[in-house]
Amino acid sequence: MNQHQEQAPKEFEGRLSPGKDWREIVAWVGDLPPMPHVASRAIQMVENPSTTAQELTDLLSSDTALAARVLKIANSAMFCRQREISTLNQAIMIIGFKALKGIIVAATLRQMGKSFGSTQRLIWENSMATAMCATSLSKKMKKRYLEEIFLLGLLHSLGQIVFLSQDELARQYRQVLALIKDKGLDYITAEQIVFGFAHPLIGALVAKKWNFSAETCQVILHYKDTFEGSKLESEQDEKTAIVQMAELMTHAASIGSPPGYPKDIEKILALAQLVGFGGESAVDEIEDSINETMRQFENEKHIYG
Repeated sequence: MNQHQEQAPKEFEGRLSPGKDWREIVAWVGDLPPMPHVASRAIQMVENPSTTAQELTDLLSSDTALAARVLKIANSAMFCRQREISTLNQAIMIIGFKALKGIIVAATLRQMGKSFGSTQRLIWENSMATAMCATSLSKKMKKRYLEEIFLLGLLHSLGQIVFLSQDELARQYRQVLALIKDKGLDYITAEQIVFGFAHPLIGALVAKKWNFSAETCQVILHYKDTFEGSKLESEQDEKTAIVQMAELMTHAASIGSPPGYPKDIEKILALAQLVGFGGESAVDEIEDSINETMRQFENEKHIYG
């Protein structure tokens, strides 16, 4: 099979505008920097059941900036239990390895946006608020994957964070914001017009490069897709729907939304029915959750900034 007949990987299906070559995107993602070594190693260690808290503490302590941010996030209300956490070892012992993975990723992604202009701030705020909201929704529905859903909510905009970490694409992203303002489009529709592809594809490819699980990559790829039918087929679909719902609720709360960004309450209600949130009082429950997300974000945004 020659290069021109080569089949695009499945994740590209329906996600490229005409004239875009999937091979160029694969090559571009391949040239992106790997996840920073300490963070990458820490995530590997978290996945290993034989890792001790002291081993993780020793590793994280070798990156002062990462360690400081992990400690800061560990003290947010979402993770901290009753008392202030003052050392990394305390953080690891109190929070646990699963939740720590989300905190390490949050700290790492925040460090990627070193210039942290107004657009980076919008995307970052939307990432954090979506992670908070997805966690809150899952807690209310008594789901067993609370720590995991925080990470999935956080990673939904990984592709945007990557876009904005590249100077040329960051400059082009102004066109995305202009389309949102002028035509009331969402991020993905505007990105597709400007770039010929959108951030879920890039986020999934980068997550794969960074050795996140296949399920995590799939949730990132599909988090804005429309669900067909009246019920979800799997727990993975359920997680994806919760992330989508949380992201829409975050925009309904005007967190991480540029001027002109649409609010889609009807879609939130449809997703609530799909995931079984709120029952007959779904409208009130959603309104309460949106307000709760706004309050939590206002109280804690200094921690994640």
